[in-house]
Amino acid sequence: MRLGGLALLLQALLSSGLPALGFPAAGQGPGFDGAARWGREMQAEFGSSLKLARKLLVETKILTQQFVSERLAGAKLPFPGLSNSGLLPPTSRTAQQWLALPALRRLREMRRALGLFRGYVEVVGRREPGLARGLHEISLDLRDLMHHVDYQVGGSGQPAPQPPGPPGAPRILQHPSDWSNLQESYLVLRAMETFLGRVVRDFTLLRVGGGWAPH
Repeated sequence: MRLGGLALLLQALLSSGLPALGFPAAGQGPGFDGAARWGREMQAEFGSSLKLARKLLVETKILTQQFVSERLAGAKLPFPGLSNSGLLPPTSRTAQQWLALPALRRLREMRRALGLFRGYVEVVGRREPGLARGLHEISLDLRDLMHHVDYQVGGSGQPAPQPPGPPGAPRILQHPSDWSNLQESYLVLRAMETFLGRVVRDFTLLRVGGGWAPH
């Protein structure tokens, strides 16, 4: 999104009040006189999540570039296939359509996607020893960001997402062809990079909105 478009979107969201972001306005969140304090806490939460999301995005960019240079040198990128397979979180919405959704819904969808990508990262790490250490760090950061999102959803007054139970093995990297598995590994990394860019943009907006901070 161009800078001017982002500025206009921020202005529209902030001028319409926090309910447009999907969180209660002052007096609709936790009781007592603690609403303002809780708002500041949520603002700090969104700031911490933004910092972690930016770290994840940088880590993913670096590892993707490393993977391409070491394993896919000379290949014509990108590859078709996995993005239309239903294995990755849907990315068909434009940035404007995504940000038009209530923040609570975005956080819930973000939480599900984070868990999915964490499972994929662990599979790719087992198959690509050269990336294993970096992907392990990314997996830990994804786990931490998931904890932040759980807390934020709980802070909205809604129940935090329930763990889905023991996950099944991610259905990736099961091709008989090593080349197909390499393509799929690349597509997972690129999809995660795109997704994390959206997460960074989300938390930038949420931090500026201030959670439950009164208007």
